[in-house]
Amino acid sequence: MVVRIFHGLLLLLLLACRPLADRLPAQWGWENGVLENLQVLILLAGGAFALAICKRDWKSQRALLALVVLPLWAVLVARELSWGAVFLTPLDITAAGPQFSSRTLWYKPAIYPLVGLLLAVAGLVAARHRLDRTLRSALAKKHVPWFESFLIVAAAYVSGCAEGHVRCLIDAMPSQQEVLEELVEVVAYAALWLAQYRVFLSPALRENATPRP
Repeated sequence: MVVRIFHGLLLLLLLACRPLADRLPAQWGWENGVLENLQVLILLAGGAFALAICKRDWKSQRALLALVVLPLWAVLVARELSWGAVFLTPLDITAAGPQFSSRTLWYKPAIYPLVGLLLAVAGLVAARHRLDRTLRSALAKKHVPWFESFLIVAAAYVSGCAEGHVRCLIDAMPSQQEVLEELVEVVAYAALWLAQYRVFLSPALRENATPRP
């Protein structure tokens, strides 16, 4: 019941993104602005939930799956923070807000190799412990997060339209396209959080969980 309520709220928010985009302050769509910071909070909550599963059910298949997911949340958080560039003085302040660039970071050359290493280690852990079987078991029957997946894909499409990266079938972009882009990303990340919640709390994974000694 609670999940269905969240489904309805996220769908309403997704549908409301277009009209809201022209009504919210333009500053909300700026880099390191209100909406981007909200995205970071959602992503941190996703990582915190996975970490809590790891600590509570250590050595269980569910904990290992959460451990594999943790780097993904970390990478998404770092990406939204421009890999740390938002904590520095902006390069410029324009009509589109403060401008940050990861090119100014002394550790920029190490970012993508480190991300690749993290994901490779996560993949090795998943393969070593056959977490594909665990995931298939968790997704059995009614526990596949189809609706969350739909929301994520729809939000990604609208975000691509707002950025001009994909061809939009409906020529109805708001004047504040940056706000629209950030709004739909909030929906996408919230849907991703909910998908993780449903998978980790599925009966198959809960039965598999072993309390940490």
